[in-house]
Amino acid sequence: MSDLARAQILHIKGLIYEERLLHDSASYVYTAAVDLLPADTLQAILLIRAACNDARVPDYDRYQTNMASAGKLVKKLNDPVQDAAFLGAKGDYYIEIEDYENAIESYMSADSILEAHGIIKGRQYFHNRTSYAYRRSSKYPPAFEHMLKSIEFSEQLQNKYRLVSSYLNISRMYRDVQRYDEAMNWEEKHLALAREVNSINNIRKGLENMGIIHAEKQEWDTAQSYFEQAMELAFEINNPDAITFALSNMGNFFFRKGDIDMALSYYEKSYEYRKKNFPRNNGMVNILFHLGSAHLAKKNYELSEKYLLEAQAFADSSQNKGWALSVGEQLNRLYKTTKDYKKYALSLQYYLDANEKWDSDKENTRFNKLTLQYEKKQKDATIALMAQKLKTRRQLLIFLGIILLLIIAIITIALVNKKAKEQAIKTLYRQSVLAHDQQKVIKTLLEKSTPEHQENPENKMLTSLLHLLDVEHIYQNSDLSLDSLAQELGTNTTYVSRLINSEFNCNFKTFINRYRINYSKVEIRENPDNLGMKNIGMKAGFKSQSSFYAAFKQEVGMTPLQFAKVSRMGNKEEEKGKKSA
Repeated sequence: MSDLARAQILHIKGLIYEERLLHDSASYVYTAAVDLLPADTLQAILLIRAACNDARVPDYDRYQTNMASAGKLVKKLNDPVQDAAFLGAKGDYYIEIEDYENAIESYMSADSILEAHGIIKGRQYFHNRTSYAYRRSSKYPPAFEHMLKSIEFSEQLQNKYRLVSSYLNISRMYRDVQRYDEAMNWEEKHLALAREVNSINNIRKGLENMGIIHAEKQEWDTAQSYFEQAMELAFEINNPDAITFALSNMGNFFFRKGDIDMALSYYEKSYEYRKKNFPRNNGMVNILFHLGSAHLAKKNYELSEKYLLEAQAFADSSQNKGWALSVGEQLNRLYKTTKDYKKYALSLQYYLDANEKWDSDKENTRFNKLTLQYEKKQKDATIALMAQKLKTRRQLLIFLGIILLLIIAIITIALVNKKAKEQAIKTLYRQSVLAHDQQKVIKTLLEKSTPEHQENPENKMLTSLLHLLDVEHIYQNSDLSLDSLAQELGTNTTYVSRLINSEFNCNFKTFINRYRINYSKVEIRENPDNLGMKNIGMKAGFKSQSSFYAAFKQEVGMTPLQFAKVSRMGNKEEEKGKKSA
């Protein structure tokens, strides 16, 4: 396989990681692909994508490194599309650190480059992101203006997937400004298009958005119905990220309704899912903040402090100044309630520092005025004493924090490597068990189809079906359909479909794909060192390499290449066993 082919495969793998929000893995895959390529357009694309994922991890040092390399390459290429993409990556970085003014400037510069060259594709994305930055800045008139431009460009390009995103975002904006009728109108368009393109995740988001709209209108029963549908869908597609958001939204619903116990129950479930699947994701700040707030409402002060301090640590490590302010404000409220003035002084200083970083022009906000009034009522000597000790404590905390992060990093790397090896072995074992079970099922069915049962039409049909598959290997025909199979069996599609469902508990497509995949697994096991994956898939009956890879990954739990790697390991172990015997 050529270096270009390997790079293209890694590119696809990176896109899959992005879809699953595994940004760290996506970045490493893209940079690995970059090393295989000459200085060309594809290398520039991969460097920019790697940098965007670095920003979302967040790993800002790696982001700067990849952007520096991308910048030099883009300058040489003199390609307006790549120039715009480079500026767009800068905008994505500014969004992550909540520097919305620079984000808007980057996106609009990217849009101007494309406009100057008469290029429409890409402009819908830049206007969509510009709208998001304005929305996060609470500047709704320009946010609506840019979102409508994004919708206009997406309609020109007939880009339904971008339209789905834009319909959802504009509905959320109308919800923000409490124009609920418009919000629901756009959400209905969003849900209709999401169902048309079969985007399950967008359907889930739309149901949650409907739930939030009705919750804000205090239409509790309707809101709860939408949230429950969204949560049911999240569990149905078994998407951990969707599940965490669905559980968190249920918690927010009950918190808003005033049922703190139910809110806590859902927050805790969401936290466990997120901790298990996305421990480093910025969404941890959100759920930790909600847990702290809910426990504060229940007067569980120790638990409230625990979760809020964890949220503060996440906000600091990801340089998320907005969350740092929100968490700091909540901690101040906690310490003020418990009359712990020493901790309050430290928390107040943290909040003031965060506020200064957030926006030095907002020193006279309502919260600052309240805290200044409160400061005057406290003992000035206590505040002054704590301020003198802050510098020394900060240095100590930074030193301890660096040591702790190093220890965590070492332990995490060791655990990830161990878990990956264990998972590969477990997956291979699971495949062997599944193959064995399938053979037992087939054997049982064949036994049922012995001559004394031939008078039963179903047994005859089942025997014929298994003969076509096990002996004639009809599944290797890529054009095989339910209709053509029914013709081979001399019956109708309804009868064949019902027979497959009743005997094998699956539909026609899944049933045939299992035979094709079992055939592919045997081919890979027998010769794992000299493989042409595309040829194996085609020979098994798949129409394309992409459909082969997708079906194999869904059924087996790993890609064909990963399965080949584990097979090689198994073959080596068998050889060792034979030699030792």
